[in-house]
Amino acid sequence: MLNRNGLLATVAILAGMTYQALADDFRVAAVLPGVVTDKSFNQQVFEGLKASEKLGGVEIAYTEKVTQAEQVEVMSDYARRGYNLIVGAGGEYVDAAKRIRSQFPDVSVVVLNGAETENVTTLMFEHEQFAYLVGLVAGRVSKNGTLAALTAQPIPAFDRVVKGFTTGLHVSHPEGKVLTTLTNDWSDVAKAKAASVNLISQGADVLLPYLDGAYLGVVQAADEKGVYVVGVAQDLAVDDPKANLFSTIQDYGGMVSWSVAKAKAGELEAKRYDFGVGSFPNEMGPFNDVVPQNVRDEVKAAVEDLKAGKVTFK
Repeated sequence: MLNRNGLLATVAILAGMTYQALADDFRVAAVLPGVVTDKSFNQQVFEGLKASEKLGGVEIAYTEKVTQAEQVEVMSDYARRGYNLIVGAGGEYVDAAKRIRSQFPDVSVVVLNGAETENVTTLMFEHEQFAYLVGLVAGRVSKNGTLAALTAQPIPAFDRVVKGFTTGLHVSHPEGKVLTTLTNDWSDVAKAKAASVNLISQGADVLLPYLDGAYLGVVQAADEKGVYVVGVAQDLAVDDPKANLFSTIQDYGGMVSWSVAKAKAGELEAKRYDFGVGSFPNEMGPFNDVVPQNVRDEVKAAVEDLKAGKVTFK
């Protein structure tokens, strides 16, 4: 796991480099499943890409709304045009990343939230940790111990989210359960809302969206039906402080800019890097007023337990 001190040390090293060391153009492209204005995952990736320009000598590009069928074509085009680093924004880019690396071995390829893949750099938040914290809060507030989690496609990151969410829930509801569903679309708000209403009809009173722009449909459904949402990757209180119970914040922008800095310095390896709770600052959003102080204190203690490796996920 990379801790915050390690990240700050990397920044310090880069800050100490001469401009000459960073002068050569380093070209980075991100391939995105959604749009950079979604106020969610895609926007975070884009902001991290923009932040990497501050290194100096970094040229960036991106392509939005890339379907699975288009991934190889778009990534190959960037590789042929001489881009040094290509970022596949999501676990669904694993197969395309493998093909690009085999065809263009001199191009570095990063996949966010993907399964560990040979010759590919995988950047992964330790989703169990973040989801455990929101599961703790959701379990304490839930009336019946039935929670729900939604995503678009079956990816390893979501499996890890569900595992952590369920473990957190079981602290207060040992027999509680987490319902799951796939919307088959990362950005379709209407589909996400309809799926959320269905989960609420099955008894779920706290929902966790693991989506791109479609997360808004989950928030809307929760608000209208009088239940709550928790966020594991972004602060849902920004959109609806009444429906948001508690959110953790995974800084994908920081993750992307970190990888660009490492790659430009020739230090990024084709392996998996894990970022746990404490890797980046500002990882916690505000609590809803309905969350008691003792639960807030429980979350604070749980953060320290997670950092110390004291939590076992089942």
